[in-house]
Amino acid sequence: MLVAAVVAATLVVPASGGASLNSLGSGPTAAPSSSGPESSGTYSPAVSFAALEYPVGFWGRMFGAEEPAVSDSPYLKSPSGDFTFSWFGEVTADERSDGLDLSFAVEAQHSPPGYQFCETPSTCSDVSVRVTPEGLLYLQWQQSHPQFGYFADFPARTVELSASDADTALKVYREVLVGPPDEVTGCEDYGKDNPDAYACLFLREIIPEGFGGSSEAALRAGLPGLVQPAANYSLVFSEEFEGTPPAANAAGCSEGLSTLDNEVWSYRDACDNVDSRGEPCSNIVNGELVIALAGTCHNVKISTHSNLHAKYGYFEVKYTVNMYRWSTYANYNVILHARGERLRGLLDRYGIEIDDWQDYLTNVDAEIDFVELDVPSRQDVAHQYGNWAFKFRDADIAPTSGVKWNRFCSHRDTITVNPRLPCVDSDTFTVTRGFEWTPRGYRTFIKVDGIHDDMIVVPKSKIGVEVHHVEDGNPGPRMRVTGSAKDKYFELVDPADPNTLLEQIVVTHVPLPISIGTWGWLGSEHPYIRTRMKIDYIRMWQPENHYADMEPVYQ
Repeated sequence: MLVAAVVAATLVVPASGGASLNSLGSGPTAAPSSSGPESSGTYSPAVSFAALEYPVGFWGRMFGAEEPAVSDSPYLKSPSGDFTFSWFGEVTADERSDGLDLSFAVEAQHSPPGYQFCETPSTCSDVSVRVTPEGLLYLQWQQSHPQFGYFADFPARTVELSASDADTALKVYREVLVGPPDEVTGCEDYGKDNPDAYACLFLREIIPEGFGGSSEAALRAGLPGLVQPAANYSLVFSEEFEGTPPAANAAGCSEGLSTLDNEVWSYRDACDNVDSRGEPCSNIVNGELVIALAGTCHNVKISTHSNLHAKYGYFEVKYTVNMYRWSTYANYNVILHARGERLRGLLDRYGIEIDDWQDYLTNVDAEIDFVELDVPSRQDVAHQYGNWAFKFRDADIAPTSGVKWNRFCSHRDTITVNPRLPCVDSDTFTVTRGFEWTPRGYRTFIKVDGIHDDMIVVPKSKIGVEVHHVEDGNPGPRMRVTGSAKDKYFELVDPADPNTLLEQIVVTHVPLPISIGTWGWLGSEHPYIRTRMKIDYIRMWQPENHYADMEPVYQ
């Protein structure tokens, strides 16, 4: 470990191999002083920086012109590391003395910094490295609200940081190196300008080891009929929400989300997002993830983004929802989605052109919704969306989606028929959704306790296809595809068996993270929670050959 010298606020010690900022005219100009006799074997600094290099990933670490503070938003990472998504690094220091209260700051960096963030190839702005007093490194953009984009250039540059303690007048300087992401093992053969490098580096499949659970044999026996024998499938990820929440705080709130694995999930403190009665709008309670919405709550967002991404497999979600609700719109969802607007900004970096559906589905994420609960209408829907934000009008790629309605309290156009109609507020429904994603298409399964004995495959007659026609690069009306025109979007693995139906509507081939959330327009007149979605588990299975024998479909 390189050691920083301990002196007053005048000493600059360059990092090994880095150029001193003094030589560039952008740092302090004080003369160096000795940190102790070279022959001394007893000298030990009070503070030494624990890391000297900080790679910047390409995922959501950008802030606008306003300086953020840790306390500004519960979305931001706290010094305890609860939220790992918004900052690219954390400065740490080893301390010899007790009682130090270190505060970190950026003392100097190159001007211009050399890092550029672009919304388009011709609209780029300089980005500078910043640090909070707690030591959280982030990037600052001079625009107010960065939405999406990419780094046109990101050279490795030195940034001068300091660590100080106000009570002792201690101040230590150190130049650290900030650069692009570390190279990913397994992507070396692609070359930096190859589209496959884009997929490997930024959209790679990331399944942490050890998430299969211990009851795989019993779970395998319950798999529905998939395109390969159940024996070929392995449980690669299982979130059972079985952690033991901590004791309640003074307000009576127990922060159950803290039981989630920070290496997989990003989330905010449940006790910072409560309704007027003090109930969290997302929490883990009695072995279930409970999500909800009220006018005094923020929208819920729990995600594996940049931690766990997966392509292809069988996904299963079990949840329970009650029918007591506010009439104002609210949406509860469990989806696979990578916030494609930000990913699209990377296409220019690798010279990827989007000219047709194959280009789109190979390089850009579609959205796969396992569950999207429309609370006021008492119905949920499974979707696939492609190009729904009209980002590729010039390529005439018509935004397209698949739709499967499950209306709990209506006979109209629904997958299942509830024999207990009409619904009342006290009704609850427990639903198991299965979703098989293969290179040749999707298959959707559903089971509603008390209505179905087993998982059923959603039939073609209950799957809608919707297309926005694109005319001269502009979106036209949304059209429902009906009759024989739907045929091109479906395939039977076994022509004699309707249960082998594959939906070939927007079959994406990009690894995606899991996202769980709520959103809506509830105001202060809706102060407390009425509808709760309780998620029992989320599981993911993949076959041993990863569907290598199935040719991808680009519909």
